[in-house]
Amino acid sequence: LNFKIFDFTLSGCQIDPRSITLFSSIKYKLTLDYEPVERSDHSTVRVGDYLYMWGGDQPDLPKVHNNDKKKALSSLMEVYHLPTGRWEQKPTTGNPPLGIWAYASAAIGNEIFYFGGRCNHDSCFHNSLYSFNVDTFTWRELSPTTPHHGPMMKGYCGMVAFQLNGKDYLAVIGGRGPSSNNTPTQPNAKYQRLVANSKRTNEIHYYKVSSGKWSSPNVTGDRPPPISYFTLTSITNDCAILFGGATPDGDSNNTYIINFSHTSVNFSDLRVSKQKPQERSGHSSVFINSNFGPHLLVVGGYSKDDCWLLDVDKRIWKQLLRHCLNVAAYEKWWV
Repeated sequence: LNFKIFDFTLSGCQIDPRSITLFSSIKYKLTLDYEPVERSDHSTVRVGDYLYMWGGDQPDLPKVHNNDKKKALSSLMEVYHLPTGRWEQKPTTGNPPLGIWAYASAAIGNEIFYFGGRCNHDSCFHNSLYSFNVDTFTWRELSPTTPHHGPMMKGYCGMVAFQLNGKDYLAVIGGRGPSSNNTPTQPNAKYQRLVANSKRTNEIHYYKVSSGKWSSPNVTGDRPPPISYFTLTSITNDCAILFGGATPDGDSNNTYIINFSHTSVNFSDLRVSKQKPQERSGHSSVFINSNFGPHLLVVGGYSKDDCWLLDVDKRIWKQLLRHCLNVAAYEKWWV
């Protein structure tokens, strides 16, 4: 497993607790003891001083819907302790999600939420929602996979947590999944047919944690087209930023500011500096809050190994390194 931690060196830098640290003055912290097996299409989520890495496409993952071997693999959580730089593999209890890779994840307090994902056989996708408690290491199914309601069964989407009047919500945006035997289409959403009986979408759904209900908000502003393999990063309690992704016109380098309210969501296509990253998908991003203002760090992507920093307030991109990392396609380092 090629895993690197970086410290960002802007004066007064603070990392959003829902994000992880990626970039620095090239200082690697390498683990010399136990390390997880290599994997892709997973997510690593920060809660406190720990990173929680689950699932992903792994060498020994069986190509089945479910069996004892798959459950054994998916019942393990890889935990990285940031202060000591050590990995530890820990068992979990309860039934983990069947969508073990290409899922979306987000943290609220001591719980990590996992939506959708691929099953690792044929074109099987899920639209289930699970929570994982980092104190008890217990899985809980909140919303089962179903073709009857909610977001479509899909992967390669984005999910972000937000809060309105003290209530916690999740927003699920975009993604791709099967074009048949799937949920009813969402009004006003668009769907792009792809090869191999699949489709890409720009669906947007809310999940209210306290009620356990899905809803479809009204969408205003510059709604992106059907999109997948993008990054969706929280920047305030009710605002997020979307960058890049695969669209009907190819890979994108557009930047959207997303504002959430109770019944609607507004997209604003951010007009940025002339110098900006090349179009990309399958990259990673992280929000950095510092005395210099809010910044978005973007790393790698499919056939990309550069590193860019966006000053969100000034709308200026700056290339930090042309060749910073050997970042594999669709590698996820963000929440």
